[in-house]
Amino acid sequence: MANTFINAATGSTTTLTTLYTCPADTTGIVHAIYLSNIDGANDATVDIAISGSANFNTRRYLLKTVDVPADSSIVIEKPINLGAGDKLETKASANGDIDVFASILEIT
Repeated sequence: MANTFINAATGSTTTLTTLYTCPADTTGIVHAIYLSNIDGANDATVDIAISGSANFNTRRYLLKTVDVPADSSIVIEKPINLGAGDKLETKASANGDIDVFASILEIT
């Protein structure tokens, strides 16, 4: 088994956008997700969801319409285990207001 640490990052959009897709024959362990509101004046909300494989036929939300105050960050620090084909998705209330960064361990 090989262990590889990777990072995934994206800016926010107002539609669900895939941040990370777990590759075939791989287990992905999301160690942390950082959500930073880079808008200096306005609060924004964020959604984080998992979908895309036999394990998640229906989209499941980790966060739904969670407020991130202007110039603030939220950190999810508990591990999230993903199987092959699982997708980690993000959405925000305003384009470009939220930067999303995830630290992921891939085990193959």
